[in-house]
Amino acid sequence: MSRAPGFEPRGRPGSPRFALALGGGAARGLAHIGVLEVLEREGLRPDLIVGTSMGGLIGALSATGLLARDVAEIAGSFRFPRWFLPGGVLDWNSLFASSIPPLSCAFEHLTIPLAVTAVDLEAGTQVILHTGPVLPAVQATCTVPGILPPIKLGGRWLIDGGIVNVLPVDVAWMSDPDFVVAVNVGAVRERRVPQLDWRITALLSRLGGVIPNPATAKVTLEILVRAVEIMLERQMTLSVAMTAPELLIEPDLGDIGLRDFHRMQDAVEAGRRAAEAALPDLASLLESPSAVATIGERELSLRFDPVCAMVTSPARARARVTRAGKTYYFCSENCRDRFERDPDAYLGKVLLDLGGKTPKRPSE
Repeated sequence: MSRAPGFEPRGRPGSPRFALALGGGAARGLAHIGVLEVLEREGLRPDLIVGTSMGGLIGALSATGLLARDVAEIAGSFRFPRWFLPGGVLDWNSLFASSIPPLSCAFEHLTIPLAVTAVDLEAGTQVILHTGPVLPAVQATCTVPGILPPIKLGGRWLIDGGIVNVLPVDVAWMSDPDFVVAVNVGAVRERRVPQLDWRITALLSRLGGVIPNPATAKVTLEILVRAVEIMLERQMTLSVAMTAPELLIEPDLGDIGLRDFHRMQDAVEAGRRAAEAALPDLASLLESPSAVATIGERELSLRFDPVCAMVTSPARARARVTRAGKTYYFCSENCRDRFERDPDAYLGKVLLDLGGKTPKRPSE
């Protein structure tokens, strides 16, 4: 494997810093490799990578310092089993075994700062992972419910971060970057489910209500996958509307499905084309002066909207309230209004940041 110790961000001292947000999308997330390849070719290294689900896995591999071609080599062995049926559980290591060696390290030793998201299954809250061992954090962000078992980490059972934040632009704000580049791989917008046209589908459905059987499970899986695609597409649209990344890259992935890991080359090429098309806009953003005068390292800081738990930053907050000498930042005026109607209902709420080891309250 090749690493890139001399791979430095292009630009003069004090030039803008940017964070890269990589969205979830299972096999469609392989398009992130094409985007990384173009950034690497242009000598552009993000100051922070944040990722959810497959975006977290690909982002973590890149954050170790691996070149895009080596990330592609690792991802080339990712496969979804052909005969998986609901009721079974897969082993994460069997799906993504090739990624284990490079990810067996700590966040603190990565070449590029990294944060990945997961969800506390019991508390129902987002968890941001950015310290400690990388491998279990990546396993957690990729743990698709019903397919992979939850990962126990820090005393909590964690599942796929895409459940609540499929495109984590807001998490990228934790480094106070000058701008965020987000890569939305989405899901298939429209797709037939041929199993619904089977003549025996109705019979199988009735039979499944009496005796569980593989045929009924197969139909159920296809419906479940399509439902997830619809959910992902809707959540992506809302996420982009709420967070408004300064640059949004959306590869045209056509009919590549969530399980189509065998179509990696198509996905990578789509990511490459989309990144190429975005280069003029990216160049314009890089020409703008940095909003931060100092050049030194920036600390990752977590500020949460106390109402919706979205990560906020003073520069991007759409509303703020000062109460008892403390300022609270909000993603929208609606969240601010809800807070002002009953602040005590939100001030006691704990917002989880497992990476920071200590639960954070909104005022922290």
